[in-house]
Amino acid sequence: MLIKFYSEESAEFVMLDSTADQLLTMMGHGGSTEGSVSGEALASAMDRLTSAMAREQDKSPASTKADENQADDEWDEDEDSDSAEEVTLSARAAPLMTMLRRARDSDGYVMWRPD
Repeated sequence: MLIKFYSEESAEFVMLDSTADQLLTMMGHGGSTEGSVSGEALASAMDRLTSAMAREQDKSPASTKADENQADDEWDEDEDSDSAEEVTLSARAAPLMTMLRRARDSDGYVMWRPD
């Protein structure tokens, strides 16, 4: 299932319900496939999501310079490879963070529901 996010201040977007639920839980609105946040709750939701994303990044293993050099060498060898790269949770959260920030700055709202 897909969850669609709406706001008058941003373009709407969709994400898989599993990712959306994970991000909504971090915001303090998990367990519901439909809801909204506005006013002071926007700032709180944004702070909670930002803090949770920082904790997630702290958990991920840091790459060393040697790992980066090895990855560069592998890229040169496998330039035509069709292997998929992993998309981080923080990258998936970026559109939601932007939407929350714009809604907060213009005293708006963010809504979500199944699509």
